Amino acid sequence: MGKKCSVCDAEATYKIKDTFDYYCEECAQENFADLSLLVKVEEEAQRLKEFVEQKGKEQDE
Repeated sequence: MGKKCSVCDAEATYKIKDTFDYYCEECAQENFADLSLLVKVEEEAQRLKEFVEQKGKEQDE
């Protein structure tokens, strides 16, 4: 299940790093001058997945 935009409840594609504030593409463009300051939700999910896999490998050793 994907995250929902904090403004309009559409599917979120961006978030503010280290917060629970999520934004869809349209709301992110309306509210932020520079989207590069936001984290892509998919990138954050991938980093979390890699972290969990690494910890699992460390425990197996």
